[in-house]
Amino acid sequence: MTKKRSFLLIALLALSLAITGCSDGDSSTTLSGGSGELALSLADAPVNNVAKVNVTLSEVQVSRLDDGQEVWETINDFSDNGGEATFDLLTLRFDQELLGQEMLVAGHYNQIRLILASQNSEVVFKDDTVRTLTIPSGTQTGLKINHDFTIEDGKITRLLLDADVSKIMHSAGNSGKIILRPTAIKIIDQVISGDIQGRVVDTTGQAITGYDVLIEAWNGETKVASTVATAEAMDTNNDEIIDENDKPAGSFLLRGLEEGTYTITAKVVTGEDLNQDGNPDEVLNTNNEAMYQQTNNITVDVIAEQVTPLPENIILEEVTVDTTTTNE
Repeated sequence: MTKKRSFLLIALLALSLAITGCSDGDSSTTLSGGSGELALSLADAPVNNVAKVNVTLSEVQVSRLDDGQEVWETINDFSDNGGEATFDLLTLRFDQELLGQEMLVAGHYNQIRLILASQNSEVVFKDDTVRTLTIPSGTQTGLKINHDFTIEDGKITRLLLDADVSKIMHSAGNSGKIILRPTAIKIIDQVISGDIQGRVVDTTGQAITGYDVLIEAWNGETKVASTVATAEAMDTNNDEIIDENDKPAGSFLLRGLEEGTYTITAKVVTGEDLNQDGNPDEVLNTNNEAMYQQTNNITVDVIAEQVTPLPENIILEEVTVDTTTTNE
């Protein structure tokens, strides 16, 4: 009887170890062998003194670490388009374009790389001046954007590369070229963030022209996003006709805001930052005061994966300067 009990005990222990071993093995296989989907898209923050910003790409890649080794995965090599694709960033101010979508091994990724096709990227100004858009080693190692993200088994990750053209306009000395740097591109996780769209006008309902109007989103005392309103109407339907279905002058889109409540402010700026504090200088009147003041306070709740319209236009009123003098 004792031998039977001992044999039974040993058998149960062996079975327990076998079950534990199988469980551990299945968990490990799921982590290392699972896969998820990555969708990368491209968009642009507005700038009003440029007509086109053409970026021609030959490949889009992402990087992961495998046992300490860097492994590059190709998201799109544009083989269906002759090996390259050109994107005009300024057409993506209220839209976005898919760069690529691919199934990837589940795990941690830390970098996105855009490889440029040679000599096909340029900036076209409104006076028809054309300057080359350059990425140092862009055709070899590409523009490397550091960004940590995780591909989860059975799930889709949607990342938006939001290019800021105002930051792209970084002159390379006397070379006549403009350098595209990684700091000019913001990565937005579209699964956990939403957008705000609206319009800013003066007290007559017209857009303010001649200056940039800076729109900012504040969460308490923290500025979390900013953009510039358009100075002219945009043909967002690409039908070469400006009508009520397009974006009127003064329109804007704030991208990549986490769920929460935001206060939206607007101010008219010169485009310069003489104080070098990261805040563009406001346009001043002859009394050395801000030329325009916002007349309405606007707050809005952002919901992830949605575009939330403002409940009303932002209204800026021109400050009246008293030019009368009194004789005593």
